[in-house]
Amino acid sequence: RKLETVYPFFAKIYKEVISSGHPLYNELQDVQKKTLSVDYVPVLVGQKPVGVVITCQTVKKIQQIESQIRKKLCEKGLVANYTFADAIRKSELMEKTVAIAGKYAQVDSNILIVGETGTGKEVIAQSIHNASGRRNGPFVAVNCAALPENLLESELFGYVDGAFTGSRRGGKMGFFEQAHRGTLFLDEISEIPINFQGKLLRALQERQVRRIGDDKVIDMDARIIAATNKNLRQMVLDKEFRQDLLYRIDVLKIYIPPLRERKEDIMPLFYGFLKEYNNRFGKDIAGCTKRAQELLIHYPYKGNIRELRNIAERVAVMCEEKEIDEGLMETALYPEDVFSSRSGFYGNLRQEKGEEALEERESSERDRILEALQKTGG
Repeated sequence: RKLETVYPFFAKIYKEVISSGHPLYNELQDVQKKTLSVDYVPVLVGQKPVGVVITCQTVKKIQQIESQIRKKLCEKGLVANYTFADAIRKSELMEKTVAIAGKYAQVDSNILIVGETGTGKEVIAQSIHNASGRRNGPFVAVNCAALPENLLESELFGYVDGAFTGSRRGGKMGFFEQAHRGTLFLDEISEIPINFQGKLLRALQERQVRRIGDDKVIDMDARIIAATNKNLRQMVLDKEFRQDLLYRIDVLKIYIPPLRERKEDIMPLFYGFLKEYNNRFGKDIAGCTKRAQELLIHYPYKGNIRELRNIAERVAVMCEEKEIDEGLMETALYPEDVFSSRSGFYGNLRQEKGEEALEERESSERDRILEALQKTGG
């Protein structure tokens, strides 16, 4: 019997596939009050299509499978929790940064995220993953600085049963394998020892890994996002980082500016953290006085957003009023000065801190001007 009489809803695309010889996957079709995901794969004899294999599954079933996969990943902690909506921002500088990251999310090229400590590099990495086609796959975050050199290879590549004394029975899957069909986030990649960088480069180039003690390689399909707070180009000049590895990871680059360069973001971030700590500590702090806000905005933030979060938590713990005043804010910003005399705390020390902050801002601006002059040849 002809397809048109038995399954007329498949006939149109069947004709297209038999004519072109090219498969079509995940075609969404409404059939008998159900939404199906349908694959059309031509059967070729020589180079000529002589038939089509049609495979269909209900979308509901696919969603159930995806849900189960997500649940298993959650149990393992291999999920990305942040999206671009979580990157609280008001500054034009950060808006541009997020816009660039959003474009990068649409492709599978390797990404290098550069920024000072505490600027939110992992938030951007997770957001890229969740905006990409790999969003339903695992997100595996590895802090390279936290792995001892003797464990790097076994943790990244895994090992087989009995590979070495003390190895887990049955072997262990490495981070690269865990990230298959998802994203591998290599944080603080600058801390990987130079003598191991060659092995990492080979894995990235070949997209294959070999477990310790194994004689076969395993294919690996993971998108690589690396992050650093150091100047990798300078490290290459100092022979501390391989140039070929830098070229491999530095395909698309995102620079996350420090908080002092995007002061418009300080108050929205602070109030976001304050709301979180209000809920946690059962407080009802509404906001800050104008002078308290000024102190917060002009603080140097060497630890960036991470330091701002700490300040918000400190304020939430100490504040007993509806509004945060100047004295409380200053105590939260400079807790080490609480043990100084009151006159010193509100007098000389305040002046010293102000001078330090001003000097740091001027130094930062001078560095950026010199860098701009260097890039543009004067």
